[in-house]
Amino acid sequence: MIGPARLIRAAFEGADMAARADAILTQAGSGTLEAGTALDLSTILLLMHRFEPALQLQNEVLQSCRHFQLQANGCDAKTRVLVIVTAGDLMANTPVDFLLDHPSFRLEYLFVLPGEAVPAPLPDHDVCVVGVAYSTANEPVLEALAMAAAHWDRPVVNHPRHVLKTSRHGLAEALDGAEGLLIPRVVRTTGADIASGANQPPAHLSFPMLIRPIDTHAGNALQKIDRSEDLAAYARNTDAATYYITQFCDYSGPDGLYRKLRIVLIDGVPFLCHMAIRDHWMIHYLNAGMNADAAKRIAEAAAMSEFDDLFVPRHRTAFKEIHRRTGLDYLILDCAESRDNRLLVFEADTGMVIHDMDPVELYPYKRPQMHRVFAAFQRAVETRAAGSRRRTGSSPGPNEV
Repeated sequence: MIGPARLIRAAFEGADMAARADAILTQAGSGTLEAGTALDLSTILLLMHRFEPALQLQNEVLQSCRHFQLQANGCDAKTRVLVIVTAGDLMANTPVDFLLDHPSFRLEYLFVLPGEAVPAPLPDHDVCVVGVAYSTANEPVLEALAMAAAHWDRPVVNHPRHVLKTSRHGLAEALDGAEGLLIPRVVRTTGADIASGANQPPAHLSFPMLIRPIDTHAGNALQKIDRSEDLAAYARNTDAATYYITQFCDYSGPDGLYRKLRIVLIDGVPFLCHMAIRDHWMIHYLNAGMNADAAKRIAEAAAMSEFDDLFVPRHRTAFKEIHRRTGLDYLILDCAESRDNRLLVFEADTGMVIHDMDPVELYPYKRPQMHRVFAAFQRAVETRAAGSRRRTGSSPGPNEV
């Protein structure tokens, strides 16, 4: 297959994805699409926001084929990486092919579906990357992988047992009380519980607070609740079975602006991927107007240049605690600095997109930074592969790559 990263890049750069879909269908004619091509078509449909036919096609493909490799794999690759993924939309799995887009790596993908046994043995590989990101739907797959992992004999990046800690409530529990960290309290609830609570906030929370349906991201259906009467009104007007309610923390700076950072930890080492700036608390990179504001980009560039010397020392203990308590080799944080100078963590998971697609003419500082991130991840994978080869006495030969 072409793979998600190259298709996401094409869509980001303005390629006509509908034309690509039509070309695949025309090429197939009245015949049957190869499984990898059909899976690419499913990804294209997801990028076109045609979710229902995309997931239906994906399901049909996975009924007959679960093991894929990238077309870009070269014959000279020395490290074989098996990425374990599952069915779902573009947020279901870690986009590993962004991180390992290098001729030294051969990527193969193995799909594991809910309710089905994990293949044993796994396809041959040097390093396994668990690409299944946390969601309620993915819990059964992660739990099955966690049991199966006890029998795997090759290095694993992101043990599935640790990925299970990255739910919003799981992360709050794992990091509670950690030195240098501010982790807002999180409560899981239902619409019925909200209705029966006489408009009062859940225990240990106070107004203002945030509410959102479970398994939503990017601010979808997220609302700040300032008064008790607004809580029940939100539940009545939102079609969801379960919700997260989170304590709101005002993280605005002295200038009234909010700054949210996306930081990736690779073997515990932090790298800044972006900083979004906005005059509203609900902020992500796409709604921050970074493209249109040179001053914001200058501030982001400065944050990147100063990150290792200023930001990391301020929060070194917090980063160590996150790495120790989660146990994850690769983890992405959406975070900020609190008013009392702690690291305020909103969310952390393994599935956020880390990329180098922003236009160079607007963001000349970002591509070198992102390539540092990619290189760090590649070193982490290759170090594990080399260690595995030393233990087993094996080496990649010409018939293995």
